[in-house]
Amino acid sequence: MRFATVEQSRKIDQSSQENYELPGELLMEAAGSGAAREIDQSFYPEIKSGAIAIVCGPGNNGGDGLVLARHLHSMGHRDVTVFLPMGVNKGKELFQTQLSRVQKQGLRVIDLQETPEKQDQLKSSRLVVDAIFGTGLVSDPAREASDSIRGLIDLMNSLKAPKVSLDIPSGLDADRGIVHGVCVRANMTITFGLAKPGFFVSEGPLHIGRLRVLPIGFPYEVLRGEATTHFGFTEKLARRYLPKRSASSNKSDHGHLLVIAGQKGTWGAAILSSMAAYRMGTGYVTLASFEDSSKVVAETPEVMTAEIDDEELWSNKKISAIAIGPGMGVNQRSADLIQRLKDEKRERVVLDADALTTCVQFGLFPLPASWVITPHSGELSRILKVDAKTINRDRFGFAKKASCELGCHVLLKGFRSVLAFEDRCMVIMSGNSSLAKAGTGDILTGMVGGLLAQGLPALQGTATAAYIHGRMADEWLKQGNDKRTLTASDLSQHLPQLMGRLAGKAPLGL
Repeated sequence: MRFATVEQSRKIDQSSQENYELPGELLMEAAGSGAAREIDQSFYPEIKSGAIAIVCGPGNNGGDGLVLARHLHSMGHRDVTVFLPMGVNKGKELFQTQLSRVQKQGLRVIDLQETPEKQDQLKSSRLVVDAIFGTGLVSDPAREASDSIRGLIDLMNSLKAPKVSLDIPSGLDADRGIVHGVCVRANMTITFGLAKPGFFVSEGPLHIGRLRVLPIGFPYEVLRGEATTHFGFTEKLARRYLPKRSASSNKSDHGHLLVIAGQKGTWGAAILSSMAAYRMGTGYVTLASFEDSSKVVAETPEVMTAEIDDEELWSNKKISAIAIGPGMGVNQRSADLIQRLKDEKRERVVLDADALTTCVQFGLFPLPASWVITPHSGELSRILKVDAKTINRDRFGFAKKASCELGCHVLLKGFRSVLAFEDRCMVIMSGNSSLAKAGTGDILTGMVGGLLAQGLPALQGTATAAYIHGRMADEWLKQGNDKRTLTASDLSQHLPQLMGRLAGKAPLGL
């Protein structure tokens, strides 16, 4: 599932025209006609005898809207009105060509520059189409400053009629998912070629509604060549990467995870991580701490314990991955231990919680490339010395920045979680705010460590664990539970059923 940033979208369009002789007019015709078919099929009961309003800006997005208007009219929708908030005289040659065609076909066109009061006619529409800004807003955010446009978008949002945005809801930053001033809250977004990364993070999911991605003739080679930095991790990929378990396998075939976590007052974090690793299929899990953990795990006999200073532990060649941090404490001993893991060139390591704070306070960054850290925005704020609110306004950008500066895989937890390594980003297509509770991150650390221990590479193992982690929260809501009620223990209890369905052939259906 590839996404295209605004710059990549521009290059896709440019390459299609220059290298494949696909003129912009042809692509615009495909976009408008495809959107017309989608709207006709999706909203026919609402629009079969009602008024349709199409609000068009003066750019290519508005041109798409004008083509849409013609095709809806040709399909038999007789009450189609085009509203032009910037007037009839703005827009480049292609826009003016499309406007002329609309006028020759006899459609009603209202110039809101000349008669701004006529925007009230939108109130009688059965469907409103937003074709105002498109991707141009990101490169020219000053365009949102117009009071008349803000008022128009506010009016559109106040209507009960469904709203459809072409390519991008006007006002949404397609790269970062933030809103420039005010944004259309669409019931459906019809985007072209590839989805945009901003649809899935920050405020994007609140504005796009149902998403439809339409092919409009961009060559496959162009889409694959230009869009190579932003991806979505879905159920299909989680099924693909989840380790298989043969009937003849034994515990030694499924890895050995060493969990370094816990101390007096935080043993719960250590147990949550350890048991989550077992639930993910890990063959052995050993818990080690700076304090004696043997009594703590008495009620969880599956978890083995070890003395952290026991050299036999560190010479154990069967340990295939290490999860370090939950409740371990922030001190010199923790710092020395992390440095030892670096010096010994341990390849499969996931760090969270106190381990991250230790790395900050004792200057242990950068980390090996195969390692994984799982900070939330507050933790990443302390690492990068950037305000957490600023990070959340550009989750892709700061996840990439962190990976490049810290040298390792970075899973920026939150809505939605973003996994970055070097110049690539992957958004985890699951999860909700019910995970905003103590202990859920400890579960995730154990899940990631468990998949690393079973041999998955850092990217696939981390993404798979994060997807399953978020999917449990989504199922919790689907079952009718309130977001406020989920606990970390609930995740551990629900993991077996979800894993069973993922390992089967039937889709989850969520």
